[in-house]
Amino acid sequence: MAIRWQRARDNRNPQVAGQKAARVRKRTPSPLEPEWTAPPARYGVGVHHNVAVRASDGTVLRADIHYPTVPETGAPAPGPFPVLLSITPYGKKAPPPAAQIGGGATPYLIRRGYIEVMADVRGTGASGGSFEMLGSVQVQDGVDLVNWAARLPNSNGRVGMFGISYLAINQLLTAAAVGPDSPLKAIFPVMAANDFYRDVVTMGGVPHMRTVRAYGAVYSLLNVVNPVLEFAKRGAHERPRVGGLAAVRQRGRDQRQYFRTMIADAAAGGDAAYDGPFWDTMRASSVLPEIARNNVAVFLVGGWHDAFQRGAPLNYAALQNAYAGRPPNAPMQPGQPLSDRVQLIMGPWYHVSDLDGLHLHALQLRWFDRWLKDDADAEVTGAPIRFQAIGSRTWYQARDYPFPEATPTRLYLSEGGHLTDGPADTQTAATLRYTMRGPISGRSLEQWSLGMGSFMAAQRGRQIRYDLDNRRIQREALTYTTAEFDTAQLIAGPITLTVYATADTTETLWVAHLDDVAPDGASRPLSQGALLGSHRALDPETTWYLPDGMPLRPQHLSTRAAAAPVVRGELTRYDVEIFPTAAQIEPGHRLRLTLTTFDFPHLVPTAPAREALFAGTYRVRQGGDTPSSLLIPLADPAAFNPSASGIGTESP
Repeated sequence: MAIRWQRARDNRNPQVAGQKAARVRKRTPSPLEPEWTAPPARYGVGVHHNVAVRASDGTVLRADIHYPTVPETGAPAPGPFPVLLSITPYGKKAPPPAAQIGGGATPYLIRRGYIEVMADVRGTGASGGSFEMLGSVQVQDGVDLVNWAARLPNSNGRVGMFGISYLAINQLLTAAAVGPDSPLKAIFPVMAANDFYRDVVTMGGVPHMRTVRAYGAVYSLLNVVNPVLEFAKRGAHERPRVGGLAAVRQRGRDQRQYFRTMIADAAAGGDAAYDGPFWDTMRASSVLPEIARNNVAVFLVGGWHDAFQRGAPLNYAALQNAYAGRPPNAPMQPGQPLSDRVQLIMGPWYHVSDLDGLHLHALQLRWFDRWLKDDADAEVTGAPIRFQAIGSRTWYQARDYPFPEATPTRLYLSEGGHLTDGPADTQTAATLRYTMRGPISGRSLEQWSLGMGSFMAAQRGRQIRYDLDNRRIQREALTYTTAEFDTAQLIAGPITLTVYATADTTETLWVAHLDDVAPDGASRPLSQGALLGSHRALDPETTWYLPDGMPLRPQHLSTRAAAAPVVRGELTRYDVEIFPTAAQIEPGHRLRLTLTTFDFPHLVPTAPAREALFAGTYRVRQGGDTPSSLLIPLADPAAFNPSASGIGTESP
């Protein structure tokens, strides 16, 4: 398609703009090796609004094209330049804070020689068609957009993709679908899910329906606001966008109905409450081997407090396994061959975060300069995992996941509320009564509201405190605490709680919180997990096991066919997946496991499950032949190599 470039409105001197940005914010050095200096900004920024792109099925998608300009004249710079593509359902002109999860261009990259395309997902923004969350048609749209972007004027024929959240999942699905020898050479997914059903829609089969409902409400609101923003911008197609105000209103109704139908079905215990075909198209885990076959380089960014904290390390392991010719769902083998095309950075971050000042755009620039411009100086060397632990500012390096540096250590739930190194000889039982609601866990509230509260507070130089102490949820719960640690230890990797218990109901619900207890009693939340008893059956193909047969990382089948009622009075084993984390436990601190039956207001059992759970009493086994236990990966921090830091001096 021929494109007439419009004259750039933004003819500001890029050096002046960069100097202003540098004064606004102090950057945290990058952990990548070797040190690297970002090239200076050389270009201005121009934009072509709402360019029509015809998808394979004839639907017209709309994209904004931001391109480098000659600063002195505002004319398009001749290039050739690589193209960076983002495909967003939130509106390509979304206002803050929605822009943090997928809206707006990135002048930092454009001024350093990249064309950037922001496209609206079909059925959203100014694009035509009907919306289906991460559906197969949308994946084909991604392939079409990649091929179209590679042919843009002044393009060098290479394409990269980047973005956060929905845009990150979109990258993985698109990279798997483009086929070999595609123009798509590299992607940079930030906060991407591995398995949407298990990462965020449910936790151990317990629906996060209030979270999904809130997401749907925000999504629908943005798609009412976005046409107004689009109306104010230049574009060649009819106004109001996508066929007039009546069409905009109808689209809003369609989007709200999509989420209402899904939520109502899950709440009623329908197919959406179980793993199955409805969620298959949203499962990146099933297509990751195709990314390796397509030879697409992937730089993953995840957070230990992210809504998708479970997914990022699993994506890394699966991609490295795929490049090594191993089963993607298996744990990595220590010392297996590694590909420099797969990198992972994780830190103590929520979904929406400034990453503690880490210069994300500079990391993206380096990655894309390496794979889209063949810049050998931008090559990343060293171990491909870099992470910061909760409670530490040190960057650590690792090669494999799960981390072989961390020893799976079993701690036993013992009478008197202790976590001990060995099980008691005498068997005892602790009573836990089912309750649907209770005090709000601050960390959980912040995690499942995507960290928006912390992000907005940080913009004002403040800090939210309620996610730093979890003691409120320990009332009427079972708590188990270790002795004080003599030396600093790292918890690093997947965590499993194995509970042996009886119940007087045909359903059970287990919610586990893991906290770091300071000498002053503050109980800082580290991670959590949950399991609906009827979903207790493990998937032997995707569960990771220790040599003794105990699960290192349980994954439950969670299908309707595999769901089985709990037998009243029968001793039953439950393996609860506590989401992986990295946290430094200082000398004098203790670990605490809190076992309860709610995570209010987020975990809401289905209507049939609530009826079966009502007034239940559980008896948790402690010691004896069937002791309940917590499996945590512990390491001396010195076992991990500290990562040399320094992206170098950033050019303005």
